[in-house]
Amino acid sequence: MAQEIKHDGHRDRMRERILTNGISSLQNHEILEYLLFAFIPRKNTNDIAHALINKFGSLSAVLNADESALLEVDGMTKNAALFLSTLPEVFRVYLKDVDAKKLNLSGRGVVRRFLCAELYGLPVEQVVAVALDGKDQLIAVEKLASGDGAGVQVGVRDIVSFAIKHKAVAITIAHNHPSGKTSPSQADVDLTADAYATLENIGVKLQDHYIFSGANYYSFEESGRLTKIATMKKNINKTFKEGMTIYD
Repeated sequence: MAQEIKHDGHRDRMRERILTNGISSLQNHEILEYLLFAFIPRKNTNDIAHALINKFGSLSAVLNADESALLEVDGMTKNAALFLSTLPEVFRVYLKDVDAKKLNLSGRGVVRRFLCAELYGLPVEQVVAVALDGKDQLIAVEKLASGDGAGVQVGVRDIVSFAIKHKAVAITIAHNHPSGKTSPSQADVDLTADAYATLENIGVKLQDHYIFSGANYYSFEESGRLTKIATMKKNINKTFKEGMTIYD
């Protein structure tokens, strides 16, 4: 009985810390400990939280683990494992719901938040695209490709087909890097350049290509890289036209 009183007092003190300073004042293992309170009422969830962090390496890795892997940790219950494994999806739904009424995606920040919500917390790479009309109203959002842990493959044809199918005036594409790095690879740069040029030829504007890792991101438009791609294409077209004039 004495052990239970001490245990209950610890939980009460943690709840008081959260009420006073917010959950961000807790360390990562303490956040896990708190999340497990409701699902493991009669055990020391501090020990279980430490065991989870030790097994998976980080709080985010714990939440990205599947239910069966979580159940391998001593003390975990089926309900607790199901709850933790579904939290990333809850976060994505929450972020999408925050902007649910903002179907007009005009503005850099609105589009970025919308796409971040689509990709937030995914354990493997995925490529998504949004199609917009002439007033920046959302026409469609689709997952174009999903990876297997070693990356993701998507072609310009997939992007162009998406734009044509939805009669888009403009599109924005995005993918995630679960590794934590947002810097683009050479393949990312080449895909963006090829997609920009091909889409422009059919009258569709590529507004941006985002790379997300959690809430961090890289923007081809904000970095100036998309402008360089556009300038390069214009110079190529100009050179080609001048060459044709001389030949004629």
